[in-house]
Amino acid sequence: MTTVNNAPEVAIIGAGVTGMATAWHLSQRGVRVVVIDRVGVGSGMTAIQPGGVRTQWADNDTFELAKESQSFYENFVERTGAQKDPELVHCGYAFVASKPETLEALRATVKEQNAQGVESRMLTPDELAEMVPGLAVDHILGGSFNGSDGYLNSPGAPVAGFAAGAMREGAEVLLEAVKSLERVADGWVLHFGSGETMNVKKVVVAAGAESAKLLAPLGVELPLVAEPRHLFYSDPISERLIEPLVIFQDEHFAVKHLADGSVLASDLVPLPEGAVADESAIRRDLVAKGNRLIETLAYVRFPVMVTGYYDVTPDQQLLLGPVGDLPGLVLACGLNGRGMMLAPAVGRVVADVVVSGNIEAVPTSMRPDRFADGVIRKREQMVI
Repeated sequence: MTTVNNAPEVAIIGAGVTGMATAWHLSQRGVRVVVIDRVGVGSGMTAIQPGGVRTQWADNDTFELAKESQSFYENFVERTGAQKDPELVHCGYAFVASKPETLEALRATVKEQNAQGVESRMLTPDELAEMVPGLAVDHILGGSFNGSDGYLNSPGAPVAGFAAGAMREGAEVLLEAVKSLERVADGWVLHFGSGETMNVKKVVVAAGAESAKLLAPLGVELPLVAEPRHLFYSDPISERLIEPLVIFQDEHFAVKHLADGSVLASDLVPLPEGAVADESAIRRDLVAKGNRLIETLAYVRFPVMVTGYYDVTPDQQLLLGPVGDLPGLVLACGLNGRGMMLAPAVGRVVADVVVSGNIEAVPTSMRPDRFADGVIRKREQMVI
């Protein structure tokens, strides 16, 4: 049997930013935690996320968590005792529409966000062009903007800070591959690829898209799939081209000039199921989109491509909370690419559920049992 220094009460499977934020929150409450990952802390999708943090969402539950998380990041060092500040810079996010129906949808979400205290506003094409030199104003109808949204200049700092803070309180990290979970009378047995086992009272599954595979033998069918996303980076460019992050909703294209001087661009159209990624074709399509939408991108080359995955649900909403009739099993997955920007709040919600057992801590739109009747609720429209 695999052991750690103190017998853990809770095992967290997955040492990405969601898992480590949960470990930090639990450790702050005196819960003995072990975080288990087959590679290491922040080694999965957390390692390649670019660090966006925003409060513009179509769903009220999402931007409540987003507001909480943004506030946490603004005071990250003070809250966690971390040595390195993630450096949240409020550069703003602009969502741009080319179709009338998209513009109206953005207008509706801005109204909802304003009602919740989120200071988003609508902008005309000319107003957007003042923010984004070279913007193809003839191609767009307008968009929404929030100047408080931003980027973490040091996107690796949150997971490191959460990990260090949790371990100061006694949490441990174990490098093992969890092959299966077994329910026993007094909790759970984790079976590792090494052949070793571990007994714990409760388990948090924060393993991204792999969470579905892990829970399937327990008779749990998570509506969760891995959806590839491709990020492209330029070499550093000294002249600032684009300050806000700009998302072209109808073209599924996003672009941002990062703090290190590189320009980040992403074609957000997922590949058809079973298709093999052709890097040259994806780059060619991305460059064509960029040149058409922002003329200054015609001078930018993108030599580096990084591929990651979103763990996607049918309604593009999170999977948080207890699982059916399996006591002590809690989900923290289905982040749909929002792991970094929502981690502080998600970790707090999951810790609430683990400690209290009360599902009321989880917004109804994010509870795993919402798919029980086979009906897909309103989709979150502002996932990028």
